[in-house]
Amino acid sequence: MIQFVVGATAGYVFGTKAGRKRYEQIKKATNAAVNSPVTKKAVSMTRKTIANKLDPQPRMKEVKNVRTEDGSQILEPDHD
Repeated sequence: MIQFVVGATAGYVFGTKAGRKRYEQIKKATNAAVNSPVTKKAVSMTRKTIANKLDPQPRMKEVKNVRTEDGSQILEPDHD
């Protein structure tokens, strides 16, 4: 998030110095990069990696309608 703010600020400063047309080019390129599926995937993977480092135990969920013979639950990892 901080990198985005810094990038947007730099884009604004350089855009105002180069004129409105150049500012619009920078703004369009920034929006394309931020909204890119590749960027969103990288952010998601980074968040998952950090979450796993902070809490290495995976969240578990019950497998529906499945129980062992002794009545206990069967759990599987909960994928976000």
